[in-house]
Amino acid sequence: MSQAKRELPFPVIFPENVLEDWAIEETIYEDRLLVTTFKNSEEGRIELVQDQNIQGLDVEQLRNYVLSNDTPNTEFTKIQEIMEVNDYVGELAYFMEPIPTVQFTFVSKNDLFADVNGNIPYYQLIGKEVSTEELRKFIYTLEVIT
Repeated sequence: MSQAKRELPFPVIFPENVLEDWAIEETIYEDRLLVTTFKNSEEGRIELVQDQNIQGLDVEQLRNYVLSNDTPNTEFTKIQEIMEVNDYVGELAYFMEPIPTVQFTFVSKNDLFADVNGNIPYYQLIGKEVSTEELRKFIYTLEVIT
């Protein structure tokens, strides 16, 4: 983790405290990709993906959401929504196949408004066999590693 912190061109985030009943299963760091997998006692898994090749977020839409704290004007389905948790905002998506999965692709709210030369760090949490509430609790533990 310390090597990734030194080498990656964006802030590395990690849970300040791993939630009760959760443990780190593995960490993979290669090139500019950092993936840490957490597992709980009930076979739930959360993958924390830190990779600047993550795509698909509409940054302008997220800015407008944070400023107005209102639902976006674009059509969102029941399987996709914008969610704001703690210092982060992003898109929450649900997939039922092959196993129930909740995915949160997000950015730091501070980075939305900072001058970062168009290179806003994107992050992603992928929860398998976990509830949205469990994922939300996990997000609250995330901090930038200093």
